[in-house]
Amino acid sequence: MRSIKLPVSIFLLLLTSTLSSQNEGLKWVIGYSNSDNPDYSIMHLDFSGPSLVIDWHFDERMQIRETSSNICDNNGEVILTTNGMQIFGKNGFHILDTISFVDDPLGYWNWYDDDFLGPLGFFKHEGAIILPVPDSDNDYSVLYHFAELHSSLGFPTKKYLEARLHWQEDSTFQVVYKDSLIGTTHEYYSGTLVATKHANGRDWWIVTFERDGNAYYSFLLEPSGISLFLQGETTVTMEGGLGQTAMSPSGNYIARVEGTTLNDGQNIYLFQFDRCSGEIEPIETIHTTTGYFTGAAFSPNEKYLYADDNNNLWQWDMQASDIASTQMLVDTFDGFVQPGWFGTIFGPLSNAPDGRIYISPASGSSEFMHVINQPDLASNDVQFIQHAFDFKVPFGRSSPNIPNYRLGPLDGSDCDTLGINNLPVAHFRFAENIPGEKHTILFTDISYFDPETWHWDFGDGMTSSEIHPVHTFEDGLYHVCLTVINANASDSTCQWVEILPTGLKEELNSAIPDLSVYPNPFKDVLEIHSRSGLLRSTHIQLFDIHGKCLIDQSKAPVPVNLHVPHLPSGMYVCRIAEEDGTNYSFIVMKQ
Repeated sequence: MRSIKLPVSIFLLLLTSTLSSQNEGLKWVIGYSNSDNPDYSIMHLDFSGPSLVIDWHFDERMQIRETSSNICDNNGEVILTTNGMQIFGKNGFHILDTISFVDDPLGYWNWYDDDFLGPLGFFKHEGAIILPVPDSDNDYSVLYHFAELHSSLGFPTKKYLEARLHWQEDSTFQVVYKDSLIGTTHEYYSGTLVATKHANGRDWWIVTFERDGNAYYSFLLEPSGISLFLQGETTVTMEGGLGQTAMSPSGNYIARVEGTTLNDGQNIYLFQFDRCSGEIEPIETIHTTTGYFTGAAFSPNEKYLYADDNNNLWQWDMQASDIASTQMLVDTFDGFVQPGWFGTIFGPLSNAPDGRIYISPASGSSEFMHVINQPDLASNDVQFIQHAFDFKVPFGRSSPNIPNYRLGPLDGSDCDTLGINNLPVAHFRFAENIPGEKHTILFTDISYFDPETWHWDFGDGMTSSEIHPVHTFEDGLYHVCLTVINANASDSTCQWVEILPTGLKEELNSAIPDLSVYPNPFKDVLEIHSRSGLLRSTHIQLFDIHGKCLIDQSKAPVPVNLHVPHLPSGMYVCRIAEEDGTNYSFIVMKQ
């Protein structure tokens, strides 16, 4: 049984251990930075625990916009990132540029190559994806699109290319090849690439569509390489526009959002995907009002579809015979304007490994992100929070294109031929069911590899077999355990839930400082923890022993992890000033 030994309060920052495997998608790389300007930074969003943790990487230099993908190693550390134009290794080390026609000022690569900022990254959602090569621990396939200028269509995608990289023992990458054509040149592709596991649990399907047509293309990444496995046609002609393509978490559905004009609205094309054959069958087309850079995502249990038009967020029931008729309004944009910028209207949607759906604002360079906390529930219970996260620095307009790595074979299918079994892994998060009501806790199951039954032991003599139970506790400390089971195996995990009496909680809050640093001494990462877990803005400064200020971030979020591998070993002073006047000073040692 895996358990978390450290008791934590639901009022405090929850700390959990990182899963021991399937961590390739555990962190998202967002943001852009090409200098030491503190108003810009690369961020790694860490989903290893129940609360999102922000890792600031001051030393990384890259530009990430709509086209974005990254992958982590087994420890959940980012080792490859791409913006479609460039590929970066660990700590933002530049590995290579993708296709570049330096002699063509109107060429696609050069169009987004700024004279001052450098390559800005391509601007197509799902325009690139990074995948591990099956049956290899060290080889990675980076897939990206390429376009050519068109008189009326802008830069429609003409082809898809692959770079193959080999991870070496010193954590650097050897370029095996780059810019290798996959499939054929075509006029024109949709420009989006989505991926899911093959039904054998080893290989990868990569799917794209024809622009303004009814064709689709299913590529297959196997140990021997990538190839166009199937070119098929649907009975639906998909009008090209501006939007997102989403693969459902279990790979059973695809949604393609195409917004054309404000007058014509947008179409959400729904398809069923066969993980064994790579075939696509249309289910239904939903028509809504439109916006720009809108998106869609499926709930983790695939019961619900979500999509937006910038101002409205909707939910549909995927199990209904007439999906379009089940449209329910989740929420309407509340009008919040980022100071000095634009409104944080709804944009692309992304599934995260913590079971939440995150929504990037459609207004580029926003510093905020929305979140659907409980997407498996009906519209009234999803706990949608607008502009829930303020990252303090801009991050473009999208989240990285990352497939669901926690997906195994399709047990019992004709393609389940490799002897790979779905061995369930238990994992959950918890929070107050209603903020401020400390005794009633909502437990959210985020287990994976096809659990079939759930058993919760709340540590107070009560149990439940629900997937996402709500339980009421008395004041006290409870060891809550979840066991998940399927025909192949079972797995258990436990966490401590501490419900503090109100008087004791207030006493602790007044006696113990909210912020702390860890570890001390530290190596490359200094973690700033918050007992309350409240994400807010602070002023962080780091001084050396001579009083020289080395880091001065006037609007740094806490809690946060500061990545400072460039600093030499020695003693430093970390000063943190809260907006309410509270000040902290920590003497820290870097090894």
